[in-house]
Amino acid sequence: MSPAIHPTAIIDKKAQIGNNVKIGAYCVIGEDVILHDDVCLHSHVVVEGPTAIGRKTQIFQFSVIGTPAQHNLFKGEPASLEIGEGNIIREKVSIHRGTKIGGMKTVIGDNNFILADCHVAHDCELGSNNILANGVALGGHVKLGNNCYMGAYSAVQQFVRIGDIAMIGAMAKVTEDIIPYSIADGMPCRLRSVNTIGLQKQNFSKGQISEIRAVYKTVFNKKGDFASRLMEARKLLNNPESVAWKLLEFIGMRDKRPICMQNKARDIVIED
Repeated sequence: MSPAIHPTAIIDKKAQIGNNVKIGAYCVIGEDVILHDDVCLHSHVVVEGPTAIGRKTQIFQFSVIGTPAQHNLFKGEPASLEIGEGNIIREKVSIHRGTKIGGMKTVIGDNNFILADCHVAHDCELGSNNILANGVALGGHVKLGNNCYMGAYSAVQQFVRIGDIAMIGAMAKVTEDIIPYSIADGMPCRLRSVNTIGLQKQNFSKGQISEIRAVYKTVFNKKGDFASRLMEARKLLNNPESVAWKLLEFIGMRDKRPICMQNKARDIVIED
Protein backbone atom coordinates (compact mmCIF):
# COMPACT_ATOMS: atom_id res chain seq x y z
CA MET A 1 0.00 0.00 0.00
CA SER A 2 1.06 3.58 -0.60
CA PRO A 3 2.06 5.65 2.42
CA ALA A 4 -0.66 7.68 4.14
CA ILE A 5 0.80 11.15 4.65
CA HIS A 6 -1.10 14.01 6.29
CA PRO A 7 -1.06 17.15 4.11
CA THR A 8 0.55 19.20 6.89
CA ALA A 9 3.59 16.90 7.16
CA ILE A 10 6.90 18.24 5.78
CA ILE A 11 9.07 15.58 4.12
CA ASP A 12 12.48 16.17 2.54
CA LYS A 13 12.82 14.95 -1.03
CA LYS A 14 15.81 12.83 -0.04
CA ALA A 15 13.86 10.88 2.57
CA GLN A 16 12.92 7.29 1.70
CA ILE A 17 9.39 6.23 2.64
CA GLY A 18 8.39 2.55 2.56
CA ASN A 19 5.06 0.88 1.92
CA ASN A 20 2.07 1.39 4.20
CA VAL A 21 3.88 4.07 6.22
CA LYS A 22 1.64 6.46 8.16
CA ILE A 23 2.85 10.01 8.80
CA GLY A 24 0.54 12.14 10.94
CA ALA A 25 -0.14 15.84 11.11
CA TYR A 26 2.75 18.29 11.41
CA CYS A 27 5.51 15.69 11.30
CA VAL A 28 8.87 16.88 9.93
CA ILE A 29 11.06 14.33 8.13
CA GLY A 30 14.58 15.42 7.16
CA GLU A 31 16.95 14.27 4.46
CA ASP A 32 18.68 10.89 4.71
CA VAL A 33 15.81 9.49 6.75
CA ILE A 34 14.60 5.97 5.91
CA LEU A 35 11.18 4.86 7.12
CA HIS A 36 10.77 1.17 6.39
CA ASP A 37 7.44 -0.52 5.69
CA ASP A 38 4.57 -0.11 8.17
CA VAL A 39 6.25 2.59 10.28
CA CYS A 40 3.75 4.88 11.99
CA LEU A 41 4.54 8.46 13.07
CA HIS A 42 1.42 9.58 14.92
CA SER A 43 1.75 13.39 14.69
CA HIS A 44 4.16 16.24 15.56
CA VAL A 45 7.17 13.90 15.28
CA VAL A 46 10.55 15.23 14.12
CA VAL A 47 13.01 12.82 12.49
CA GLU A 48 16.41 14.02 11.25
CA GLY A 49 18.97 11.94 9.39
CA PRO A 50 20.95 9.94 8.76
CA THR A 51 18.32 7.83 10.55
CA ALA A 52 16.76 4.47 9.64
CA ILE A 53 13.58 3.29 11.39
CA GLY A 54 12.64 -0.38 11.08
CA ARG A 55 9.36 -2.03 10.12
CA LYS A 56 6.26 -1.63 12.32
CA THR A 57 7.90 0.83 14.68
CA GLN A 58 5.50 3.41 16.12
CA ILE A 59 6.56 6.87 17.30
CA PHE A 60 4.15 9.08 19.20
CA GLN A 61 3.58 12.81 19.50
CA PHE A 62 6.34 15.36 20.13
CA SER A 63 9.19 12.87 19.94
CA VAL A 64 12.47 14.13 18.45
CA ILE A 65 14.47 11.40 16.76
CA GLY A 66 17.91 11.45 15.12
CA THR A 67 18.96 14.96 16.08
CA PRO A 68 22.68 15.77 16.61
CA ALA A 69 24.48 14.66 19.76
CA GLN A 70 24.53 16.94 22.78
CA HIS A 71 28.32 16.84 22.88
CA ASN A 72 30.82 19.67 22.54
CA LEU A 73 33.05 17.53 20.29
CA PHE A 74 30.28 16.98 17.75
CA LYS A 75 31.15 19.04 14.68
CA GLY A 76 28.46 18.00 12.24
CA GLU A 77 29.93 14.69 11.09
CA PRO A 78 27.39 12.38 9.39
CA ALA A 79 26.81 10.16 12.40
CA SER A 80 23.72 7.98 12.26
CA LEU A 81 20.87 6.40 14.20
CA GLU A 82 19.51 2.92 13.54
CA ILE A 83 16.20 1.84 15.08
CA GLY A 84 15.05 -1.74 14.59
CA GLU A 85 11.64 -3.29 14.05
CA GLY A 86 8.52 -3.31 16.17
CA ASN A 87 9.55 -0.63 18.66
CA ILE A 88 7.02 1.54 20.45
CA ILE A 89 8.38 5.01 21.23
CA ARG A 90 5.95 7.09 23.22
CA GLU A 91 5.44 10.83 23.67
CA LYS A 92 8.29 13.32 24.03
CA VAL A 93 11.13 10.83 23.64
CA SER A 94 14.48 12.14 22.37
CA ILE A 95 17.06 9.89 20.69
CA HIS A 96 20.33 11.32 19.34
CA ARG A 97 22.69 10.18 16.62
CA GLY A 98 26.24 9.03 17.31
CA THR A 99 29.59 10.83 17.39
CA LYS A 100 33.08 10.19 16.03
CA ILE A 101 34.29 9.30 19.53
CA GLY A 102 31.71 6.52 19.78
CA GLY A 103 31.70 4.74 16.45
CA MET A 104 29.43 7.28 14.71
CA LYS A 105 26.26 5.36 15.46
CA THR A 106 23.44 5.03 17.98
CA VAL A 107 21.68 1.67 17.72
CA ILE A 108 18.33 0.46 19.08
CA GLY A 109 17.25 -3.15 18.55
CA ASP A 110 13.79 -4.64 18.07
CA ASN A 111 10.56 -4.66 20.08
CA ASN A 112 11.61 -2.15 22.71
CA PHE A 113 8.95 -0.20 24.62
CA ILE A 114 10.28 3.29 25.36
CA LEU A 115 7.77 5.24 27.43
CA ALA A 116 7.12 8.98 27.51
CA ASP A 117 9.87 11.50 28.31
CA CYS A 118 12.80 9.09 27.94
CA HIS A 119 16.15 10.21 26.56
CA VAL A 120 18.66 8.02 24.70
CA ALA A 121 21.92 9.89 24.16
CA HIS A 122 24.60 9.62 21.47
CA ASP A 123 26.37 6.32 20.77
CA CYS A 124 24.08 4.23 22.98
CA GLU A 125 23.54 0.59 22.06
CA LEU A 126 20.23 -0.94 23.12
CA GLY A 127 19.37 -4.57 22.57
CA SER A 128 15.85 -5.91 22.08
CA ASN A 129 12.70 -6.47 24.16
CA ASN A 130 13.56 -3.85 26.77
CA ILE A 131 11.13 -1.64 28.67
CA LEU A 132 12.19 1.88 29.60
CA ALA A 133 9.58 3.37 31.93
CA ASN A 134 8.75 7.08 31.91
CA GLY A 135 11.62 9.53 32.19
CA VAL A 136 14.54 7.10 31.90
CA ALA A 137 17.74 8.90 30.85
CA LEU A 138 20.63 7.03 29.24
CA GLY A 139 23.87 9.00 28.97
CA GLY A 140 26.20 8.70 26.00
CA HIS A 141 27.80 5.34 25.14
CA VAL A 142 25.51 3.33 27.45
CA LYS A 143 25.09 -0.33 26.49
CA LEU A 144 21.81 -1.97 27.48
CA GLY A 145 21.32 -5.69 26.92
CA ASN A 146 18.14 -7.60 26.11
CA ASN A 147 14.95 -8.18 28.11
CA CYS A 148 15.78 -5.50 30.68
CA TYR A 149 13.43 -3.30 32.68
CA MET A 150 14.44 0.26 33.56
CA GLY A 151 12.31 1.83 36.30
CA ALA A 152 10.80 5.28 35.93
CA TYR A 153 13.21 8.23 36.11
CA SER A 154 16.28 6.06 36.54
CA ALA A 155 19.41 7.74 35.17
CA VAL A 156 22.45 5.96 33.72
CA GLN A 157 25.88 7.59 33.52
CA GLN A 158 27.95 7.60 30.34
CA PHE A 159 29.75 4.37 29.37
CA VAL A 160 27.80 2.18 31.80
CA ARG A 161 26.93 -1.37 30.69
CA ILE A 162 23.75 -3.14 31.80
CA GLY A 163 23.55 -6.89 31.17
CA ASP A 164 20.68 -9.01 29.90
CA ILE A 165 17.55 -9.54 32.00
CA ALA A 166 18.51 -6.87 34.51
CA MET A 167 15.90 -4.88 36.42
CA ILE A 168 16.70 -1.36 37.58
CA GLY A 169 14.51 0.28 40.21
CA ALA A 170 12.73 3.59 39.80
CA MET A 171 14.84 6.74 40.25
CA ALA A 172 18.05 4.72 40.51
CA LYS A 173 21.34 6.54 40.01
CA VAL A 174 23.37 4.09 37.91
CA THR A 175 27.08 4.95 37.74
CA GLU A 176 28.54 1.42 37.58
CA ASP A 177 28.08 -1.65 35.37
CA ILE A 178 25.08 -3.81 36.27
CA ILE A 179 25.65 -7.55 35.84
CA PRO A 180 23.21 -9.70 33.86
CA TYR A 181 20.29 -11.41 35.61
CA SER A 182 20.25 -9.00 38.55
CA ILE A 183 17.98 -6.53 40.34
CA ALA A 184 19.55 -3.23 41.32
CA ASP A 185 18.26 0.07 42.66
CA GLY A 186 19.05 3.00 44.92
CA MET A 187 20.97 6.28 44.94
CA PRO A 188 23.70 5.29 44.34
CA CYS A 189 22.54 2.10 42.67
CA ARG A 190 23.44 -1.18 44.39
CA LEU A 191 22.79 -4.83 43.59
CA ARG A 192 19.90 -6.38 45.51
CA SER A 193 19.43 -9.93 44.24
CA VAL A 194 19.13 -12.27 41.28
CA ASN A 195 16.21 -11.37 38.99
CA THR A 196 14.52 -14.74 39.51
CA ILE A 197 11.12 -13.70 38.16
CA GLY A 198 12.71 -12.16 35.06
CA LEU A 199 14.64 -15.38 34.43
CA GLN A 200 11.49 -17.45 34.81
CA LYS A 201 9.69 -15.22 32.30
CA GLN A 202 12.51 -15.90 29.84
CA ASN A 203 12.03 -19.66 30.36
CA PHE A 204 15.26 -20.31 32.21
CA SER A 205 15.14 -23.73 33.86
CA LYS A 206 15.28 -24.27 37.62
CA GLY A 207 18.75 -25.70 37.18
CA GLN A 208 19.97 -22.67 35.26
CA ILE A 209 18.52 -20.28 37.86
CA SER A 210 20.11 -22.26 40.70
CA GLU A 211 23.47 -22.10 38.94
CA ILE A 212 23.17 -18.32 38.46
CA ARG A 213 22.24 -17.88 42.13
CA ALA A 214 25.22 -19.96 43.24
CA VAL A 215 27.60 -17.86 41.16
CA TYR A 216 26.00 -14.64 42.40
CA LYS A 217 26.31 -15.67 46.06
CA THR A 218 29.94 -16.67 45.61
CA VAL A 219 30.95 -13.45 43.86
CA PHE A 220 28.92 -10.92 45.84
CA ASN A 221 28.04 -12.43 49.23
CA LYS A 222 31.16 -14.26 50.35
CA LYS A 223 34.18 -12.76 52.09
CA GLY A 224 37.63 -12.38 50.57
CA ASP A 225 39.06 -10.34 47.75
CA PHE A 226 37.08 -9.99 44.52
CA ALA A 227 39.56 -11.88 42.32
CA SER A 228 39.51 -14.90 44.62
CA ARG A 229 35.73 -14.95 44.66
CA LEU A 230 35.64 -14.86 40.86
CA MET A 231 38.05 -17.79 40.72
CA GLU A 232 35.93 -19.75 43.18
CA ALA A 233 32.79 -19.01 41.13
CA ARG A 234 34.44 -20.35 37.96
CA LYS A 235 35.12 -23.64 39.73
CA LEU A 236 31.36 -24.06 40.27
CA LEU A 237 30.74 -24.27 36.52
CA ASN A 238 31.59 -27.34 34.51
CA ASN A 239 30.28 -26.06 31.19
CA PRO A 240 31.73 -22.84 29.67
CA GLU A 241 28.54 -22.60 27.58
CA SER A 242 26.44 -22.26 30.73
CA VAL A 243 24.26 -19.15 31.04
CA ALA A 244 26.00 -18.43 34.34
CA TRP A 245 29.30 -18.09 32.45
CA LYS A 246 27.84 -15.02 30.76
CA LEU A 247 27.70 -13.34 34.15
CA LEU A 248 31.40 -13.99 34.72
CA GLU A 249 32.27 -12.97 31.15
CA PHE A 250 30.43 -9.69 31.66
CA ILE A 251 32.53 -8.96 34.75
CA GLY A 252 35.70 -9.86 32.85
CA MET A 253 34.88 -7.30 30.15
CA ARG A 254 35.08 -4.33 32.53
CA ASP A 255 36.11 -1.14 30.76
CA LYS A 256 35.16 2.41 31.73
CA ARG A 257 33.12 1.69 34.85
CA PRO A 258 33.53 -0.62 37.84
CA ILE A 259 31.08 -3.42 38.57
CA CYS A 260 28.14 -2.44 40.77
CA MET A 261 28.30 -4.24 44.11
CA GLN A 262 25.89 -4.84 46.97
CA ASN A 263 25.23 -2.23 49.63
CA LYS A 264 27.90 -2.78 52.25
CA ALA A 265 25.74 -1.13 54.88
CA ARG A 266 23.11 -3.85 54.65
CA ASP A 267 23.36 -7.58 55.35
CA ILE A 268 21.83 -8.93 52.14
CA VAL A 269 21.59 -12.70 51.91
CA ILE A 270 20.19 -14.50 48.88
CA GLU A 271 17.79 -17.23 49.96
CA ASP A 272 18.39 -20.79 48.79
